[in-house]
Amino acid sequence: MKPSYIVTLATAALICVGAAFLLGAADTRKPWPTPTPPPPPSPVYHDSKERVPDSEEIAAQANTRYELLEREIEQALHGRDPQQREAVFTFLLPELIQVEPKRVVALFERQEPGEPRDTLRSEIARQWTVRDLDAAVAWMKSLGEQERRASASTAVNSIAPYAPAVASRLAREFDLREPKSTARE
Repeated sequence: MKPSYIVTLATAALICVGAAFLLGAADTRKPWPTPTPPPPPSPVYHDSKERVPDSEEIAAQANTRYELLEREIEQALHGRDPQQREAVFTFLLPELIQVEPKRVVALFERQEPGEPRDTLRSEIARQWTVRDLDAAVAWMKSLGEQERRASASTAVNSIAPYAPAVASRLAREFDLREPKSTARE
Protein backbone atom coordinates (compact mmCIF):
# COMPACT_ATOMS: atom_id res chain seq x y z
CA MET A 1 0.00 0.00 0.00
CA LYS A 2 1.07 3.48 -0.76
CA PRO A 3 1.62 5.95 2.07
CA SER A 4 -1.13 8.22 0.73
CA TYR A 5 -3.70 5.41 1.17
CA ILE A 6 -2.57 4.86 4.77
CA VAL A 7 -2.93 8.56 5.55
CA THR A 8 -6.37 8.60 3.91
CA LEU A 9 -7.55 5.57 5.90
CA ALA A 10 -6.20 7.01 9.16
CA THR A 11 -7.92 10.32 8.49
CA ALA A 12 -11.21 8.58 7.71
CA ALA A 13 -10.95 6.54 10.92
CA LEU A 14 -10.31 9.67 12.97
CA ILE A 15 -13.27 11.42 11.38
CA CYS A 16 -15.56 8.45 12.19
CA VAL A 17 -14.39 8.31 15.80
CA GLY A 18 -14.78 12.10 16.16
CA ALA A 19 -18.28 12.02 14.65
CA ALA A 20 -19.32 9.18 16.97
CA PHE A 21 -18.03 11.14 19.96
CA LEU A 22 -19.81 14.34 18.92
CA LEU A 23 -23.08 12.48 18.29
CA GLY A 24 -22.97 11.06 21.80
CA ALA A 25 -22.20 7.47 20.97
CA ALA A 26 -19.16 7.56 23.23
CA ASP A 27 -21.01 9.39 26.04
CA THR A 28 -21.15 6.95 28.91
CA ARG A 29 -21.05 9.52 31.71
CA LYS A 30 -23.38 9.01 34.62
CA PRO A 31 -25.33 11.93 36.04
CA TRP A 32 -24.46 13.21 39.50
CA PRO A 33 -26.54 11.61 42.23
CA THR A 34 -29.06 13.84 43.94
CA PRO A 35 -27.96 15.09 47.36
CA THR A 36 -29.45 13.46 50.39
CA PRO A 37 -31.79 15.62 52.42
CA PRO A 38 -30.63 16.79 55.85
CA PRO A 39 -31.66 14.71 58.83
CA PRO A 40 -34.81 15.72 60.69
CA PRO A 41 -34.39 17.91 63.78
CA SER A 42 -33.83 16.14 67.03
CA PRO A 43 -36.96 15.68 69.16
CA VAL A 44 -34.79 15.99 72.29
CA TYR A 45 -34.50 19.52 73.65
CA HIS A 46 -32.52 20.60 76.67
CA ASP A 47 -33.36 23.60 78.79
CA SER A 48 -30.56 26.13 78.84
CA LYS A 49 -29.40 27.44 82.18
CA GLU A 50 -28.06 30.60 80.57
CA ARG A 51 -30.12 33.74 80.79
CA VAL A 52 -31.50 34.89 77.45
CA PRO A 53 -31.57 38.67 76.94
CA ASP A 54 -34.91 40.26 76.11
CA SER A 55 -35.50 42.56 73.15
CA GLU A 56 -34.71 45.78 75.08
CA GLU A 57 -31.39 44.37 76.25
CA ILE A 58 -30.52 43.29 72.73
CA ALA A 59 -31.32 46.78 71.41
CA ALA A 60 -29.23 48.40 74.16
CA GLN A 61 -26.28 46.13 73.34
CA ALA A 62 -26.59 47.01 69.67
CA ASN A 63 -26.52 50.73 70.49
CA THR A 64 -23.43 50.41 72.67
CA ARG A 65 -21.55 48.21 70.17
CA TYR A 66 -20.61 51.13 67.96
CA GLU A 67 -19.48 53.18 70.94
CA LEU A 68 -17.28 50.26 71.93
CA LEU A 69 -15.82 50.02 68.42
CA GLU A 70 -15.08 53.73 68.47
CA ARG A 71 -13.30 53.49 71.84
CA GLU A 72 -11.27 50.47 70.72
CA ILE A 73 -10.12 52.28 67.59
CA GLU A 74 -9.13 55.35 69.59
CA GLN A 75 -7.24 53.27 72.15
CA ALA A 76 -5.33 51.50 69.41
CA LEU A 77 -4.48 54.82 67.76
CA HIS A 78 -2.95 56.23 70.93
CA GLY A 79 -1.32 52.96 71.93
CA ARG A 80 1.90 51.96 70.28
CA ASP A 81 1.14 48.27 69.72
CA PRO A 82 1.35 47.69 65.94
CA GLN A 83 -0.53 44.39 66.16
CA GLN A 84 -3.44 46.03 67.97
CA ARG A 85 -3.55 48.79 65.36
CA GLU A 86 -3.50 46.27 62.54
CA ALA A 87 -6.33 44.30 64.13
CA VAL A 88 -8.39 47.44 64.67
CA PHE A 89 -7.84 48.65 61.10
CA THR A 90 -8.57 45.21 59.68
CA PHE A 91 -11.70 44.34 61.63
CA LEU A 92 -13.22 47.25 63.55
CA LEU A 93 -12.71 50.30 61.32
CA PRO A 94 -14.29 48.66 58.23
CA GLU A 95 -17.37 47.72 60.26
CA LEU A 96 -17.72 51.21 61.68
CA ILE A 97 -17.25 52.78 58.25
CA GLN A 98 -19.95 50.53 56.85
CA VAL A 99 -22.60 51.05 59.53
CA GLU A 100 -21.77 54.35 61.26
CA PRO A 101 -19.58 56.53 59.02
CA LYS A 102 -20.59 59.65 61.00
CA ARG A 103 -18.92 58.14 64.06
CA VAL A 104 -15.73 57.61 62.08
CA VAL A 105 -15.75 61.24 60.95
CA ALA A 106 -16.41 62.42 64.52
CA LEU A 107 -13.59 60.20 65.80
CA PHE A 108 -11.23 61.69 63.23
CA GLU A 109 -12.24 65.26 64.07
CA ARG A 110 -11.57 64.63 67.79
CA GLN A 111 -7.96 63.69 67.14
CA GLU A 112 -5.27 66.25 67.77
CA PRO A 113 -2.82 66.93 64.93
CA GLY A 114 -0.05 64.37 64.90
CA GLU A 115 0.74 60.79 64.03
CA PRO A 116 -2.51 59.19 65.32
CA ARG A 117 -4.63 61.65 63.32
CA ASP A 118 -2.52 61.15 60.19
CA THR A 119 -2.70 57.37 60.52
CA LEU A 120 -6.46 57.43 61.03
CA ARG A 121 -6.91 59.80 58.08
CA SER A 122 -4.94 57.50 55.80
CA GLU A 123 -6.84 54.40 56.90
CA ILE A 124 -10.21 56.11 56.53
CA ALA A 125 -9.31 57.33 53.05
CA ARG A 126 -7.99 53.94 51.98
CA GLN A 127 -10.91 51.90 53.31
CA TRP A 128 -13.82 54.29 52.74
CA THR A 129 -12.83 54.86 49.12
CA VAL A 130 -13.22 51.14 48.48
CA ARG A 131 -16.63 50.94 50.19
CA ASP A 132 -18.32 54.19 49.14
CA LEU A 133 -16.31 56.40 46.83
CA ASP A 134 -18.81 59.27 46.74
CA ALA A 135 -19.06 59.52 50.54
CA ALA A 136 -15.27 59.29 50.88
CA VAL A 137 -14.78 62.06 48.32
CA ALA A 138 -17.32 64.27 50.13
CA TRP A 139 -15.43 63.69 53.41
CA MET A 140 -12.06 64.42 51.81
CA LYS A 141 -13.39 67.66 50.34
CA SER A 142 -14.47 68.77 53.83
CA LEU A 143 -10.88 68.60 55.11
CA GLY A 144 -8.30 71.38 55.10
CA GLU A 145 -6.01 71.74 52.09
CA GLN A 146 -3.07 69.72 53.41
CA GLU A 147 -5.20 66.91 54.81
CA ARG A 148 -7.39 66.88 51.71
CA ARG A 149 -4.37 66.37 49.44
CA ALA A 150 -2.86 63.71 51.73
CA SER A 151 -6.10 61.74 52.01
CA ALA A 152 -6.81 62.02 48.28
CA SER A 153 -3.29 60.84 47.49
CA THR A 154 -3.75 57.83 49.76
CA ALA A 155 -7.10 57.04 48.15
CA VAL A 156 -5.72 57.33 44.62
CA ASN A 157 -2.74 55.10 45.39
CA SER A 158 -4.91 52.48 47.08
CA ILE A 159 -7.41 52.12 44.22
CA ALA A 160 -4.98 52.56 41.31
CA PRO A 161 -4.00 48.86 41.08
CA TYR A 162 -7.54 47.59 40.52
CA ALA A 163 -9.42 50.64 39.21
CA PRO A 164 -6.95 52.80 37.29
CA ALA A 165 -9.65 54.82 35.50
CA VAL A 166 -11.31 55.74 38.82
CA ALA A 167 -7.93 56.57 40.36
CA SER A 168 -7.12 58.76 37.39
CA ARG A 169 -10.43 60.60 37.67
CA LEU A 170 -9.95 61.05 41.40
CA ALA A 171 -6.42 62.39 40.88
CA ARG A 172 -7.73 64.95 38.40
CA GLU A 173 -10.61 65.90 40.72
CA PHE A 174 -8.18 66.65 43.56
CA ASP A 175 -5.55 68.14 41.23
CA LEU A 176 -2.98 65.48 42.06
CA ARG A 177 -0.31 63.88 39.96
CA GLU A 178 -1.58 60.53 38.64
CA PRO A 179 0.15 57.42 39.97
CA LYS A 180 2.61 55.81 37.56
CA SER A 181 0.39 52.77 37.06
CA THR A 182 -2.46 54.94 35.78
CA ALA A 183 -0.60 57.75 34.01
CA ARG A 184 -1.32 57.93 30.31
CA GLU A 185 1.83 57.88 28.25
